[in-house]
Amino acid sequence: MQLPNKFSSIFKGTCHVTIDKCSVNSKIRFTDLMNILQALAGKHSDLGGMSYFDMQKNHQAWVLSSMRIEVENLPQWHETIEMETWIETLAGIKSIRDFEVFLNEKKIIGINSLWVCVNTEKRRPEAILIDHSHLEKFPNKKPTKQSFAKIDLSKSAQLIAEHTVVYSDLDALNHVNNVKYIEWCLDCLSIEIHQHAKIKSIDLNYLKELTFNQKAAIYCCKTEKEFYFYIHENATICFAMRLELNENL
Repeated sequence: MQLPNKFSSIFKGTCHVTIDKCSVNSKIRFTDLMNILQALAGKHSDLGGMSYFDMQKNHQAWVLSSMRIEVENLPQWHETIEMETWIETLAGIKSIRDFEVFLNEKKIIGINSLWVCVNTEKRRPEAILIDHSHLEKFPNKKPTKQSFAKIDLSKSAQLIAEHTVVYSDLDALNHVNNVKYIEWCLDCLSIEIHQHAKIKSIDLNYLKELTFNQKAAIYCCKTEKEFYFYIHENATICFAMRLELNENL
């Protein structure tokens, strides 16, 4: 495949943090950060011939399966962050994509994520059909101290909120956008946790898609320095999130 001159296997970008992306402490919201980074990954895929529209020619798309986010600091209003993304591995139905975020040349955030190729008509995983031999992979370039992992689903959790999926929750695949699950859970935290930017790491597992008008039940288990969130649809866990805090509750 002939790649454009501006393509790079390690793709870089910048973002100026505006007030609309910030929370009560003037620092960027995790959900806005996730959207910015996924837009960066999308641009990288576009340039590499692996865009959503390229993949849709074979009725395929990438969906997020697992992610780990490690945070040293969150950028705040008026600051400009530098970002990098690259493909760690890509084979069969799976790809690992990584991200790093820098502020004044200092790394402040690392993200390790697992994506699965799905057939968007059959709604099930299948091996990617686009040739990707032209893309360099970086299996030894790690952005986080720990990799994404399976979250313990056996914690005893209490029902804390319910949500019916609405139009604004949906994305181009006609299911709930991956960032929305995070938003629902973070909205259940105390304002004090957000004000003092206490979140040290986030682990995410996407287990089953939710679609329009389905009813989601949000459960939470709180330990000394962790929160476990589980989103159920009836008796099925569709999503799990683990938050690690910088200090005890």
